[in-house]
Amino acid sequence: MKKYIRWLDKWGEEAFVSAMLTFLIGILAIGVFSRFLMNKSFPWVEEICSYLFIWSSYIGIAIAVKHKEQLRVLILMDLIAKKYPAAVRACYIVSEIIFSVFCVIVFYYSLRMLENMTTFPQVSAALEIDVFYPYLIIPVSMALTAFRTLQTVYRDIKAGTLQYVSKEE
Repeated sequence: MKKYIRWLDKWGEEAFVSAMLTFLIGILAIGVFSRFLMNKSFPWVEEICSYLFIWSSYIGIAIAVKHKEQLRVLILMDLIAKKYPAAVRACYIVSEIIFSVFCVIVFYYSLRMLENMTTFPQVSAALEIDVFYPYLIIPVSMALTAFRTLQTVYRDIKAGTLQYVSKEE
């Protein structure tokens, strides 16, 4: 069981996104094939591909955080590293905690948004499904991203590998 949990920890999001993108490519192929060879268009193809792309993009945020490849503005870190190299680690930890707090705030407000969607349900145009389900990715991805951010910082502190590397070096 521990082996499966380790695999999920290491590859869970990647496997999920790979499956979604494979499904997306398959549906797009069906849509192109039906449109150009059979002169028949399915209105649900575009909508389901949009949802799959959005879901894979949001889960991709957690993947980027897990691999420490998310977008950052590091100008302040570069300035601090020149004058106060010892303070860089603390600033790095604080910035990761601030990002986690941001994810938790977005998570909270997305739950309120979903609550409104259950009160006033809406249906998608082509698939005619409740739009609650496509929008569910926002709290899922924000919770996962906050978890991965804090997990990465914890693991770096525990392993003693917490360090900031300037792009100038």
